[in-house]
Amino acid sequence: MSIGPSDFGGLSCARRPLVKFSVARLFGPEFVGIGIDQRLSFDGELGLRYPAGVRMKAHVSKIAHGVHVAGTIAGREHETCARCLEPFERDVQVEVEETFSEDVPESDALFGDVAPLIGRAIELTELAAQLLEVDEPIAAVCDEACKGMCDSCGQNRNIGSCTCAEHVVDPRFAGLAQRLQERRES
Repeated sequence: MSIGPSDFGGLSCARRPLVKFSVARLFGPEFVGIGIDQRLSFDGELGLRYPAGVRMKAHVSKIAHGVHVAGTIAGREHETCARCLEPFERDVQVEVEETFSEDVPESDALFGDVAPLIGRAIELTELAAQLLEVDEPIAAVCDEACKGMCDSCGQNRNIGSCTCAEHVVDPRFAGLAQRLQERRES
């Protein structure tokens, strides 16, 4: 998957500290690959989620008219549980499999599986940001057994129970709830 180098998911890269990695030496006769072991940090929302940054470990190999990057991005993400709204941390490890080609114009970056290789350099911070955003769960939970919050009083059910009725039916769905109850009883 390749995504353009300027903006992703509403997160502008203008303020993010970019790390450009030159691959120019791979185009010489002696080199066939370069190792990457780079710590990356972010600004904005991604910086809040990964305050200690992430580490990218990868191997860049030469291909016809470009390079291929294979490796991993690992870090510790700070999240908020979608069920109980409590903060938690999770270890994240994302696979990197990206191909960059000098034959791909920058204007085609959003439409292909191959990213443009501009100036024989790869923006590692941008690549990591894109892959971390794609890997982000829609609704992160602190634990699969998380009981969430009470819909009526807001009590975190992982910490304690509340005195609210177990199932408070929205009056707009009362007829549907009654039908479902009748089906269960028959």
